[in-house]
Amino acid sequence: MAWGEVAVERPNVPRVSNPRDNEAALNWQLERLGSAAWKDWPLKFQRMAFGYAHDSGWHDAADAVGWLNHHDLLREGAAPRGALVWYQAADRIRVACSLGSGQVVGPLLNGPVEIADLSLLSTDFVWSDPHFPFGH
Repeated sequence: MAWGEVAVERPNVPRVSNPRDNEAALNWQLERLGSAAWKDWPLKFQRMAFGYAHDSGWHDAADAVGWLNHHDLLREGAAPRGALVWYQAADRIRVACSLGSGQVVGPLLNGPVEIADLSLLSTDFVWSDPHFPFGH
């Protein structure tokens, strides 16, 4: 993805613990496999998985990627287990959670919560730690 080449000063972003740790968040997601209730809500699904009941403060995944990029929190390469994977698919940015070994879980392109190989969803992706700076 072309995340932009503008050089800006990166403010420090305090690290906080999520209400649910990575494994608990992954278990929450795996318990919802097959559910179509999260169709078109991948960011909300990830926020809820990590234990945040209220809005993330981001309008959508593209807004989140812009904020994460501005704060130098996006990474390239293989996403570790529990990382948020931001990928380009169907003309928009979407988010899923890494299971490791190139697999992700979340409400994917067809709607229901599924496990998929990231390489089948997109070759254009970055990842970040599960960071919801505006969640509560």
